[in-house]
Amino acid sequence: MIPSSYITDIFSHDKNFQTIMKNMLQTTFEISFEGVMITESGPGYPIIYVNPAFCAMTGYTIEELVGRSPSILQGEKSDQRVLAELKEKIEKGEIFHGKTVNYRKDGLEFIMEWKIVPIRNEDGNISHYLAIQRESRDDELGYQSIDTQLPFAGNH
Repeated sequence: MIPSSYITDIFSHDKNFQTIMKNMLQTTFEISFEGVMITESGPGYPIIYVNPAFCAMTGYTIEELVGRSPSILQGEKSDQRVLAELKEKIEKGEIFHGKTVNYRKDGLEFIMEWKIVPIRNEDGNISHYLAIQRESRDDELGYQSIDTQLPFAGNH
């Protein structure tokens, strides 16, 4: 487990390090093979960012998604048990990992597996959520939720 003090120490390394880290994270998101979505923590969880892999997976453009709810991907065959577990976990500030049927812009179904991690501000309050998503090639939709903890996340 990475101590939280280690993460803090990294950012105090030098004045340019925050810029370097921001650029590294942005580049990582942009070139990732996995879909990345960032939402606000407020009602409806408005989307503020998606990466190119997410757009390629869903058929939506970033302009079509920003400001919308991630529920735009859900439909008739989306497993309501999984979505209820998602809501429960994120409301508790826990990491969610699940898989269900979602829908592309053209209406075609696909199985999406995703993890959602709460992002906390300086006060320890959840301000955003980071979701890493991928299309599952596994036809098995067995419900799953994995208890996961970040190695550097304190108990908030």
